[in-house]
Amino acid sequence: MIAGGGTGGHLYPGLAAAAEFVKLAPGNQAEFIGTKKGIEARVLPGSGYSLKFISIGGFLGKSAGRKIFFPLSFFTATLQSLFYMISERPDAVLGTGGYVSAPPVLAAWMLRIPVSLLALDVMPSKAVRFLSRFAREIYGGFPECSQYLSKNAKVIFTGNPIRREMGNISNEQGIREFGLESGKKTILVFGGSQGAHSINLAVLDSLPHLDQAGHLRDIQIIFQTGPKDLGLVTEKCQGSKTMIKVLAYIDKMPSAMAAADLVISRSGAGVSETLACGLPSILIPFPYAASNHQEYNARSLEKAGAAEMILDAELNGQVLSRKITEILFNREKHSQMAKAAGALARPGAAREIAGKIFKLSQ
Repeated sequence: MIAGGGTGGHLYPGLAAAAEFVKLAPGNQAEFIGTKKGIEARVLPGSGYSLKFISIGGFLGKSAGRKIFFPLSFFTATLQSLFYMISERPDAVLGTGGYVSAPPVLAAWMLRIPVSLLALDVMPSKAVRFLSRFAREIYGGFPECSQYLSKNAKVIFTGNPIRREMGNISNEQGIREFGLESGKKTILVFGGSQGAHSINLAVLDSLPHLDQAGHLRDIQIIFQTGPKDLGLVTEKCQGSKTMIKVLAYIDKMPSAMAAADLVISRSGAGVSETLACGLPSILIPFPYAASNHQEYNARSLEKAGAAEMILDAELNGQVLSRKITEILFNREKHSQMAKAAGALARPGAAREIAGKIFKLSQ
């Protein structure tokens, strides 16, 4: 049973681990616990995995009024999780981090069901730090994450589990999938499943600077805006000198990554998919992320030479266009960053994690 969701960053690693676990042995099954408001409620139906719902909302960044009721919702969600655990009796529970994973992990521990956790970021989430005392094993997405967890925690550096398709689709196939032109440099822009307003505005503002430098006709853009900015970005991109595919959400992200030469994104756990595709990236950490974990991730990748970081407060079209130019139109730098990204990738992480969960379940 996989506990976690809310965002793609917590759901897709769980899906990758589930797919590998099911393949390990005949009869293996995986199911999920999540919420009706999370991305899992849209993605999981039709995926072949069942989804159980619990009633819980986030705590960090919420109003004082909502925080007052959090203990009640946490208690309710824990009771719901206990009911699912008793009725389904899973052999093991994997928590993917975030508030959604806490009640099921706690319920599993109460019933002495083996628990493991994904520590997806350099700085593990508060949920992972709290739940680590209940876990038999913690699978680290970055080598540095162990220094932020208890010395008693059994942390195993595996890398983050990613979808098997990542890095296994050809560039030509990705270009065809999105109706792009071969031979042009392709930029993939996304700010998470809900988009990122500051990134959207900065990319729009970068276009005149790229045009002035004579680069706009040499690039094309796959632009995931999120639903709120779809209309704004679509309108602003009309009549552009370059091809810009504007989408509220990208369902076929492996193909989008395959088409790309450069990624511009936030720096949550999803950066592991960028690494798996050997892509240089420009990372703009979400400034309000819990425990500032996105900046920790971005700094780690920048130090390794796989990414360039721009803080959200320093982001504008001129700064972004300069970074794009420095990477995309400098063959040596692009090659070095791509090589560094590939060196950090852990494409077998999902398989390794599934095998360890299988052993825990015996």
